[in-house]
Parts: sequence; structure tokens; C-alpha cells
Amino acid sequence: MAKNLLYLTLLLMFLTSCEKVYTPKIETIQGQLVVEARITNDPFQNFVRLTKTTGFYSSQLGEPVSGATIKLISTNGAILRGKETITGYFTFSTIPEIGQNYKLQILYNNDTYESEIVTMPPNPSITDLYSKTVTNKTYSLDGFGALVANVETGRELYVDLPVTADLAHYRLNTRAVMEWVFYPPGGMGPPPPTHYGWQTYYAGGNFNLAGSKQFTQTGTIEKQPLMFLTYDTKALIADSIFSGWIVIMDQFGISQGSYDFHQKLNSQFNADGNLFDPIETQIYGNITCKTDPAKIAYGYFDLNSYRQYRYYLYFNGPDSKGVQREILRYPDIPFDGRRDTIPPSWWE
Repeated sequence: MAKNLLYLTLLLMFLTSCEKVYTPKIETIQGQLVVEARITNDPFQNFVRLTKTTGFYSSQLGEPVSGATIKLISTNGAILRGKETITGYFTFSTIPEIGQNYKLQILYNNDTYESEIVTMPPNPSITDLYSKTVTNKTYSLDGFGALVANVETGRELYVDLPVTADLAHYRLNTRAVMEWVFYPPGGMGPPPPTHYGWQTYYAGGNFNLAGSKQFTQTGTIEKQPLMFLTYDTKALIADSIFSGWIVIMDQFGISQGSYDFHQKLNSQFNADGNLFDPIETQIYGNITCKTDPAKIAYGYFDLNSYRQYRYYLYFNGPDSKGVQREILRYPDIPFDGRRDTIPPSWWE
């Protein structure tokens, strides 16, 4: 009996030791420069942000870099200087010229970092924007762990984009602002004010890229998906009345290099833990240290052309012909909110 208890104790000790969490020793490379740089033809879209890398297991955000000098240098000799508005964040008051070649130069801690030379693309445009009824099916687990299918019908938004020798790649960001109206029930006194509300939804997923892999014989990137808008607005606004969507599409004309870089980032975002999945430190940008090649600068100098499109859309089901019209005014729209009695000035 005593021998059996000894064997049982040894077995429990062995199983317990197998559950010990192993934390591998990973060389931490701290203090490397991280560069986020986007320069466009819109001064409100232009910035350079500098931070430092942290340890692999650190949960802290990168430390902002202070005291650097930022220059946007044209091959014709013109220099645009960045202004540090907050620590590590630089803006430019002048925009680059279309068709001109530029490089980003960073002077920091007696080192000089430079990007490759990039050409400023022409202003982007679209050929058409339209929608089509689609049914999306997703799966989730219920409270008992069973797989449940979720079916949702709505409109998928698409855009056609022109392809030219000077501009053949794009990055697209889409935001949809749902407008709703609520009429509170009246009482004995004067009628209560009408509520005008709105809430924002973004296209989920990775960077929305359109480029050479989508080329057609017509010289157009056709049916590039933008965003799915559900018909079931009641699930989002309860007893309020759906009043339409304001769709805001930010379009960036980008280079082949920017397209490839963001494709690699998409691959990293989609990584599911396999041995050969890409990791962030394998995704190199276009910035190097000229004074010390051993020093690494992470990030990418993105020189983009920019344009924004806005549309008002209204449809309430697959049989609805709907309304679509372009909006030619561009006021700022808060993320969400509500106004009583009268709608905000940007209301459609």
C-alpha cells in the first residue's frame, strides 16, 4: 500500500511539473528608432511620429523621441522642415509637389536616417461608386459552446478606380455615419423635442489595398470592396427611425513600395501562430541609418496623394431602389452624438 502511494505521489509531481509555463529567453533590442511618416497634398493629413522600441515582453508604449530634426528634401534642392508640435510628433506647413521626388531625413543623436527617394503621385480619383445586396454568414459560439451561424443581409459598397502609368495603387479608408431620428411620446404639455442622432462604423479588417493584382483590360480596378452596411438597422438603433448613411471614403494614391509594405503588414495581422508566419521585425521599411548601418530604423516613409469622397445613401431592404448622391461639402462630423430640436449643420 505504501509503495502504491509513493508511485501516485511521483506521478502527480511529474504531471504538475509538465504544466510549468516556459518563458523563452529572447534578446531584447530596445531603443531602436520607430518612424511613422505620412506626407500628402493635404496639410491636415501630414505627420511624422518618432518613438523608440521597447522590450519584447514590455506592455509599455514606445517612448516618444524628442529633439530630432525632420526634413523633407526634394531632388531639386527644396527643403521642407517639420515642426515638432508635441513630443515626437512633427507636422509640415507646406505640401510636396506632384511628380517631384523626395526623401525624408531625420537627424537624431548625432545620427542621420534617410528614406529612399519616393515620387509624389498625382491626385487620386474614382471611376464609380455603387452597391449590391449581399448576404454575409459568420459563425460564433453560443453559451453552451455550440457553433451558431449568423446570417446578415445588407449592401456591400464597391468602387472602381482608374489605372494610369503614374498612379496604379491605392489605399482606402471608409467610415459610415448612420443618421437616426427619434420622436419621444407626447404627454399633457407641449410636445417634447425631436432627437437627431448619429453613430459611426468603420470598415473592419486590414488595410484596404487596391493595386496591380486587380488590373483589368479596361485600365480600371473594378469592384474593389469598401464596406458592408446592414439592412437590419433596428438592431442598432432600437425604436429610432433610420434616416440614412453618410459614407466617407479617404482615398490615398500610393507607390508600389507602399502597396507592398502594407501587404506585408496585412500578412502579419493575419498570422495565426504558425512557424513561418511573418513577424513585425521581419517587415523592413524604406528608412536606413546613413551614419551607422548597424542601427535599425523601423517604419516607412509614405508619400501619398489624397482625396476624400462623401456620399449620402438610403436603402431599407433588398427590394429598395435606394438613394445615392455625392456630398460636396466636408464639415467635421463627430464620432457619435445627439442634437435635440434641430439637426446639426452637416445633417443630410
